Amino acid sequence: MKRSVFLSLVGVTVIALALALFLSEPRTAADGDAQAQALVPGLKAEVNDIEALEIAIEADRSIRLQRSEDRWRVENADGYEADFELVYQLLRDLAAGQRAEPRTSNPEWHDRLGVATAGAGESDADRSVEVAFPETALPALIVGRPGPAGESRFVRLAADDQVWLSDRDIDIPTDIVEWLQRSIMDIPASELEEITLRHADGDIAQLQAADESGSQWVLMNVPDGREAAPAWQLSSVANALTSLRLDDVRRHTASPEDASAALYVTRDGLNFVATLFKDAAGSWVNFSVSAELGAAAEGEELSDEAASASADAAAVDARLSPWDFKLPEAKYEQMTRRLEDLLAAVEDDPSEASDS
Repeated sequence: MKRSVFLSLVGVTVIALALALFLSEPRTAADGDAQAQALVPGLKAEVNDIEALEIAIEADRSIRLQRSEDRWRVENADGYEADFELVYQLLRDLAAGQRAEPRTSNPEWHDRLGVATAGAGESDADRSVEVAFPETALPALIVGRPGPAGESRFVRLAADDQVWLSDRDIDIPTDIVEWLQRSIMDIPASELEEITLRHADGDIAQLQAADESGSQWVLMNVPDGREAAPAWQLSSVANALTSLRLDDVRRHTASPEDASAALYVTRDGLNFVATLFKDAAGSWVNFSVSAELGAAAEGEELSDEAASASADAAAVDARLSPWDFKLPEAKYEQMTRRLEDLLAAVEDDPSEASDS
């Protein structure tokens, strides 16, 4: 498997990006004046040490982000990995942003500007979002409606009635799913060699790559008297793992007995087993990953290539197997095709039609 594909599977995050850019420039007297009007006073100096964020959407609903080792995780999504770029951008905006223009200090206007307590407001457009920094002395910031120019926001510090116009548009998602690292994997059809789709009732469809481009596939178990469907229908099955993204995620416990299974074998010997099922919450998949190591003589160690494949499989499995991923319906259907779906339609016999 190409190294770029493998890196996307294990979800490698370049922590060197982190927020050190805020510490790289010398402070001046002017900087000190600007810091007095910072969106969150003191955050710029502490941004690299922030371990948690709490984004209050309503009085009883919040999104909790926690830094764990080299990753940010969404604590109230079972600790699933957060979208690093989104967390990075929010911290960057909050640390570098300014309260540029003072506006009203009358609390009666807070609702109208979207800077009342978290969740207040008559509509989603008016609703405030409060960002707090647990286990620090930093003040919480309430972010409200967009400013009149569309490139700013009404903001206020939670303990202060004074409303300000920020120097940037700070758009904070209020749906917890948007904070998740939604990319599950991106394996193009050209990386696959074999696919087997198996249903609990015994229905099986087996496909094999006919070229290295991933565009030509052969249906291996065509029944007598039938023909395989057109190439585009077969190749759509092989593209199921391309740009695969989640709609939700939860900890894996157990799969139902009537779950379907799809086996994807990569050209370099990794086996992706997708266990697929539906429940009241939607269409789900759980992945397990292993490597085809081949037979080794007794007492012999694995070759370097086999050992590398085994390590790759273990790394990917450790990331994927603990989770059930909710899939878009189109992707779920791609991964649960039946043999009949991959066969050409049976044409009516003209002679039978004339006899009738």
